[in-house]
Amino acid sequence: MLKIHKASAGSGKTYSLTREYLKLLLGYKKGGRYRLRPLSAYGYQKPKAHGEILAVTFTNKATEEMTTRIINELAALADASGLCKSPYLEEFMNEFDTDAVTLRKHAGRALADVLYNFSWFSVSTIDSFFQLVLREFAREVDRQGDFEVELDDRAVVSNGVSMMLDDLNYGNPPN
Repeated sequence: MLKIHKASAGSGKTYSLTREYLKLLLGYKKGGRYRLRPLSAYGYQKPKAHGEILAVTFTNKATEEMTTRIINELAALADASGLCKSPYLEEFMNEFDTDAVTLRKHAGRALADVLYNFSWFSVSTIDSFFQLVLREFAREVDRQGDFEVELDDRAVVSNGVSMMLDDLNYGNPPN
């Protein structure tokens, strides 16, 4: 499933993306409704469920904010003392058709799993994601795996012009 959120700055994208991430982490959709992932007899949800979710944004700042907010909201949802109130608590109780105690138990288990298996937690910038994909499939696209992606288009144009002029100076026609 691919969901795209497009909105201007300050319109609540991070709030919405965090909500969607947490819904996918805590539950699954069946029959048009979200259900909490079942806990095993030992209190575990599907391990590494967060490894099946990719959140992609445009800036490193947004990536850091998303990561922090997801962890903080999971901690707030799991907090049985009630000191940390999550803005998602009531919404998720309705969405998952459950009570606060059950939701807290699931959020606590998901938080422990995310922290224990943090390398599976994937919130990245779009350029980092595509670099990862390109590195993984470098051989298939006939590239070396040690390339660098340059985001400054002026540097790329300058480098290309320099290479072309060098080829002309040495009598090599451009390719």
